[in-house]
Amino acid sequence: MFRHFNPVELYFGSGTLEKAGGLAARYGSRALVVTGRSSMKKIGALDRLLEVLEEAGVAAEVFGQVEPNPSFATVDRGAQRARDGACDLVIGLGGGSPMDAAKAIAMCAATGRPVADFFAGGEPEDALPVLEIASTSGTGSEADRYLVLTNQETREKQGWGHRLTYPRASMVDVDLMRAMPPRLTAATGLDVFFHGLEAYVSTAATPLTELYAVEAMRLVVENLEAAYEDGENMEARTGMAWASTLAGMAIDGGRTTLLHGLEHPVSGHLDVPHGEGLAALSLAYLEFILPACPEKCARIAWLLGEEQAAENSIEGLRRLLQSVDMDGGLAELGVTEEMVDRLARDAGEARRLLETNPRPASLEDIRRLYRQSLEGG
Repeated sequence: MFRHFNPVELYFGSGTLEKAGGLAARYGSRALVVTGRSSMKKIGALDRLLEVLEEAGVAAEVFGQVEPNPSFATVDRGAQRARDGACDLVIGLGGGSPMDAAKAIAMCAATGRPVADFFAGGEPEDALPVLEIASTSGTGSEADRYLVLTNQETREKQGWGHRLTYPRASMVDVDLMRAMPPRLTAATGLDVFFHGLEAYVSTAATPLTELYAVEAMRLVVENLEAAYEDGENMEARTGMAWASTLAGMAIDGGRTTLLHGLEHPVSGHLDVPHGEGLAALSLAYLEFILPACPEKCARIAWLLGEEQAAENSIEGLRRLLQSVDMDGGLAELGVTEEMVDRLARDAGEARRLLETNPRPASLEDIRRLYRQSLEGG
């Protein structure tokens, strides 16, 4: 027996940002638009969103202060901005960081509580409606309940989700993805692949999430290198966008595993792009779980273009990383041997991600995986 639930109304394809006005008017009359500091303004997406909201009779305020790996403090400022502006709707515009921040801001604005309360175990009583507009093929946050934030005081990076943090509706507009530079395309694209891989091998996987996960991995293998080499290749961009959304659906039910638990301390302490941290850790991680799920690793090898044998998944993954110049190690991201114990302690706190891993991991296992990942593959 398994249970599946995902209430997000999804609009996928070219020009779907234009749906934002009508959708917003369905849920509120005054929106807080949550976005990053420059990219959506630079490509014209923010201005166009404000226009379609105005045309639909929805007033809007812009909170454009979301940083990569958004912090508790940023969310609390955004929630105060929403309350001060009497906003009854939150719209996330951008990549995973603005979309995750939008979910948290909506919850904190409605409850009047700081976001730290919820990461400490508190239950939200309410949340403002959220719409998401995705501009990257990365986190899949438009299709799931999860959000990841960094405690700026401890540098701990944590994930959290609740039935109230699902978006009411999401728009995946592939036209917005043309502007992604190659390195961002590679990092976010690999995040998609690892969402698929982890949801597939997770002990929480279901037959339905496995379908999403396998198709997401297949689409990444088929499209990532082409999107990396030519950002104007809209067939590849569309394939990656669909992979990202499917992977978001996969982790919504199947969840992520130890690989994300290992990476969160890296980007929490060093503020590196999440996908780059995952890539640096991935070969050691795959080697570690292989004995626990050889049949699934054999399927992963086949998806990566190798003969269907578990041990071939390592070489297949190495080739995928090399194809987008992401085969460096943790040392290239600033991790040193002296940091390993602290990173391992932080990773060991991620009990939820340890529980879903197909192979149990001790603190010593975690230290060894960090050390093994210092140099590239």
